[in-house]
Amino acid sequence: LDCAGDADPSGFAALDEAIRLVEAAGARVVDVTPPADVVAGWHIHATIQDFEAAAALAFEHEKEGEGLAPKVANMLAKGALISAPDYDAARRVANQARRGAKEMFAGIDAILTYAAPGAAPKFDLGTTGDHRYNRLWTLLGTSCVSVPGLTGVDGFPVGIQVAAPFGRDALALSAAAFLELAIARRS
Repeated sequence: LDCAGDADPSGFAALDEAIRLVEAAGARVVDVTPPADVVAGWHIHATIQDFEAAAALAFEHEKEGEGLAPKVANMLAKGALISAPDYDAARRVANQARRGAKEMFAGIDAILTYAAPGAAPKFDLGTTGDHRYNRLWTLLGTSCVSVPGLTGVDGFPVGIQVAAPFGRDALALSAAAFLELAIARRS
């Protein structure tokens, strides 16, 4: 997804290798351009996530705000400032994105993409890394699986993500297993 920004060299290399490996294993790979509705959905994800997190964790934020991790406390504070009309507008965009996802997945089984911009963060236990490549799948409610097995230039793991259409969990798992086997068999 161009809207998610560029991956780093390890991410680019890993996706290129994954594509090469699944093609060598017999898969047909085509480029997919997300429709405008899907891209718009990616952009409003934070509005929905932050609003819902602020609502769900309002008690914790009020009573234990100082004990929360700064990143979480900041997200909850931002979410508390989102108006109900802005949240409702974001949900309408998300619904359009879900309809656009049907078009995006038409004629293909799964999408192979970055799980993160590059290799896992080095020794940073305070984060799970950059989630920008998986937030769309969360918004759309589609299945996605991060497949390990590749490494970046520094030797740290680089995951590749497989996403399948809504309701096709078994297909996502099957495509992920196919990629995992292709990675395991590489020479």
